[in-house]
Formats: sequence, C-alpha cells, structure tokens
Amino acid sequence: MRWINPIKKTAILLICCVTALHICLPGLRASAMFTPTFDLQSKAAILYSTDTREVLYAKNQDEKMMPGALVNLMTALICVENNQDLAGTQVTVKGSLFDAFVDYSYPSDLRYGEIYRGDVFTLEELLYAMLLTSSCEASVVIADEIGHGSVPGFVAMMNLKAEEIGMKNTHFTNPDGRYNEYQVTTAGDMLLMMQYIQEHASKVLEIARTASYSPQIRTQENHQNGTLTWSHANIMMDEESRFYYKGAAGLKTATLQEYGRNIMVDAARDGHHYLVILMQSPIYNENKENTYYHLQDAAAVLDWAFGHFNYEEILSLNEEIAEIPVENAKNENNYVILKPREELVMLWPDTVDRSVVQRIVVKEDSVKAPVQKGQVLGSIELRFGGETLKKVDLIATSDVEQSFVRFNLSAAREFRHSKWMKTALILSIVLTVLYLGVCVYFIRIYPKRTKPIRGLVRDKRKKGTRIRRD
Repeated sequence: MRWINPIKKTAILLICCVTALHICLPGLRASAMFTPTFDLQSKAAILYSTDTREVLYAKNQDEKMMPGALVNLMTALICVENNQDLAGTQVTVKGSLFDAFVDYSYPSDLRYGEIYRGDVFTLEELLYAMLLTSSCEASVVIADEIGHGSVPGFVAMMNLKAEEIGMKNTHFTNPDGRYNEYQVTTAGDMLLMMQYIQEHASKVLEIARTASYSPQIRTQENHQNGTLTWSHANIMMDEESRFYYKGAAGLKTATLQEYGRNIMVDAARDGHHYLVILMQSPIYNENKENTYYHLQDAAAVLDWAFGHFNYEEILSLNEEIAEIPVENAKNENNYVILKPREELVMLWPDTVDRSVVQRIVVKEDSVKAPVQKGQVLGSIELRFGGETLKKVDLIATSDVEQSFVRFNLSAAREFRHSKWMKTALILSIVLTVLYLGVCVYFIRIYPKRTKPIRGLVRDKRKKGTRIRRD
C-alpha cells in the first residue's frame, strides 16, 4: 500500500530524533497551582502562561476525554511537517472521501466548509477551512493527500507524532474529530501538543488565530457567486458577538452531542499571554436549553488571569538567607553570609499571600577557611501547596581568608581526635603487647641454668684443683 512509506519514514525519524526533541523542547517550569474563586462547568481545565511556561491552574488534566475537532490541530501539524510548499500544492477533492460522513450516527456534530467534489484548493487553503470552521471535508482531504491516498495511514502518523511528543494518554482514530469511544486524549496532552506547535509549527498558530479567510475559487460550477469565506468558529473573536473577548485569538473549538464541548483559546492583554484549555463542557443547562458553558468558562478563567495575576518576586538575589560560622578565619571575620545564586520571579495571584511559600534551607553548621565569594555552601527549596517551585543554591557573599596560626592549632587539636591518632595508639598498644609476649615466651623456653658454688667446689676437689676462698 502506498501509505506505508511515510509511516516508515516517520518511525525512523521518531527513533532518531526523540532524544533531541526532549533536549530542544523546553520543559514546564516548576509552577504553583492556584484555585479560582469560582466554579467551572467544564470537567477539565488548564490555565497556562505562554510567557513563563507555567501551569497556573489545572483541573482533571490527566483524565481521558474525547477531543472532538481539537484533533484538527494534530492534523494540521502532520500536514505542515510533511509538506514544505503548502501554498503551491493544489489538491483536487475526491467525492469518495465524504462517504464516511453519510452514515455517521451524529450528523449534528459535523461541520462543513462548503467544499465539494472536484473543488481545487491548496493545502494552505484547506488548513484554513479545517482550523477555522472544523470542516470535516478539509480534514479528510488533507489526510488523504499527506497519507498518500490512505486516511488510516495518516491516522497512524498522528499517533506516532503523539507518542513522539509524549502524549501518553492520547489515541487517535480519525483526523476530523468524529465521535469514537477509542479516540481519547487529556487536557494535559493537549497542552503538550500546543507546546510542540508553539516551538515547531508557527504556521499552525498563524492560521488557527485568524478570524476569517477567503480562498481562491478555481471551480466556478461549485461556487456560483465566485466567493467563499471561512470564519472562525470561536465567536470570542467576533466583536459583534455577546461572547466577544478582547484579546482572544481563536485556536480551536469542538462539539460532540453525546459528549460536550471543548475549547482551546489564547489571549493577550497588558503584556500577559495565556492559553486556556477546557474539555467536556455541558451543551445544555438544567432546562435542556443550549448553553455555551465553554465560552463562559473561558471568559471567567481569562478574567481571573488578567485581573489577579502579576509578576512577583518570591526570592530576591539580595536577600540574606543565612550565615555560617567560619573556622580558622583570619582576623575577626569568622562568619559568612549566604544569598541565593538566582532569583525567583513568577506569576502570583493577589489573593494569595507570598508569605505562605515554605522555605527549606539546607546548610552546614560551620565551614573551614578559606572561603571564596560565590562558593556554594547550601541550598534553599521554595514550596507551595505541596509542590516545589524552585531549588536554588546558596552562595557566600564574601571571601574569608585562613589564619595560619589558627589553622595549625586547630589541626593539632583535631589530630588528637582523628582516626589517625586512634589508629596509631591502637597499633602501638598492639605492638607493645606483642613485644612483651615474645619476651615472656623466650624467658620460659630458655631459662638461666647456674649451679650452686658448693657443688662447683665439690667437683673441683675431685679433680685436685685448689680453690682459693675469699
């Protein structure tokens, strides 16, 4: 089958590049998790600062849910990475690709972009249709083109990319977002995908943030008035909508009648840039009325972020954290002050007092001179809500010289209690005991044998020897 080759290529690239990806793709900064003062209707939620790469709020971020048309972002990513001439690649629409939508059980889920059999669009134009309107036609046409005639082959490429990015709780079954109980993801995995797109696929972001787009019409028979405009489904961008939100920039919406609504929206205002991910918002209220809870939740979260979060200094470079006594110091400078090697400035809500941040300082009881300015002598760990915000080295703020006299006196005192002194003492005792033992042994084996003088005289007389007595 023709679609096997791109899958093999993708697999090879995955094996070769996955390590490099983890090096190049910055990880999330350690972040504090705060809780808004209001309730959300959405079952899962994430508030993420794209400026500081901090997750400021998360709710059920690891629970598996259906993405719906949020999968269009992955479809777009695969397309952009596998075609280098989006504006120059023209595709003729195959009518057979729409057969999958004819017998679909939930037709109200489908969104159309007025794309018909025989239409000719560029891949770039099809990306606009898909990301702005959730066009199911554009999704499968893109998948068929990039998958070399196989939509299942394209879906396999989507799953390989998800694995490469680290989306461990995600599995795709189609490129357009139709209801399927086996097509699942999480809000956390969607964030990983968006991080990757922000780093490696700016074209996807450019299109997903566009309010409207008009493609070139090449088949007049399908479009009698000669014009076609695709508008973004996220009406938070529409100034005439009651859900208009200043600073909001598109991205993606999704609706599944048997499941709920999803939305990914980013917004910039007053120097701050946030991304909000909401999943499984109810479609109807308690009176069975169609209610846009996903838009209400998105506006509430963004209001909270813009209205209450500001950059705050949690740890200052000039802050004196501790001091350590210095032994053998010259003159009277017998201590050194410790300060942080680096500061911690992060987004912090005005509803939370910074004094609740726990500080865990680890340092020695004392150090020996000499000490050099900038020498690491400890650390401080900043914790909030059970999570580590950051761990920072503590460094000496000044030099401390060594006193030659104090050093030698200290060395002499320490030698008496050192292991070398103990070893020498034990060894001398052992050698002394051994020596005494050897002496006793030889005394017992070779005693002195002297005869009495009387016996000696008797023996001499027998031989006729004269003995002089004194």
